[in-house]
Amino acid sequence: MPIIWILSVCWLGLSLPTQADDWNARLSDGSGVEVEASTHRAWRLEDGRRTPLWDGVHRLEDGSVVIVRDGVAVPNPAMLETWNEAPPRRPGMTERESETCRELVRRVCGEGEAENAACAAGESCRLARELLEMSAESLPLEAEIQAESSVGTQCREALTNAFFAPCR
Repeated sequence: MPIIWILSVCWLGLSLPTQADDWNARLSDGSGVEVEASTHRAWRLEDGRRTPLWDGVHRLEDGSVVIVRDGVAVPNPAMLETWNEAPPRRPGMTERESETCRELVRRVCGEGEAENAACAAGESCRLARELLEMSAESLPLEAEIQAESSVGTQCREALTNAFFAPCR
């Protein structure tokens, strides 16, 4: 009887999934960032405090980025590696994503180059140009995988947002 019990306990121990480690890195400002393996919740670690990391694109010390949406990190290859998950395939949409951002700039800023565009002084034009610059920015491969779809999505969403009204 004891041998069966020992074998049962051993089998039970082998069949339980092991919990993946949380992913950690340093933000460009020197504070820490932690992403929970089970929930993908993103946390900022600074001065012994753990606070939610706000939504947006956060640059890490190594130049890569972490994207947070609704308090949840969009997994990047480094996170997936830590969590022993397969990395995402690289999307082939770079040019289309940039074209969406160029369309946003033409629509919001008006025709013309840079400061000569009809609505170049507007805040919506400045933000549209910032998105376009982000779409063209050279990033490490793992950051590109996440940033391309994020920036392109932001440009597509901006095309339907009343704040980014067409230049008149």
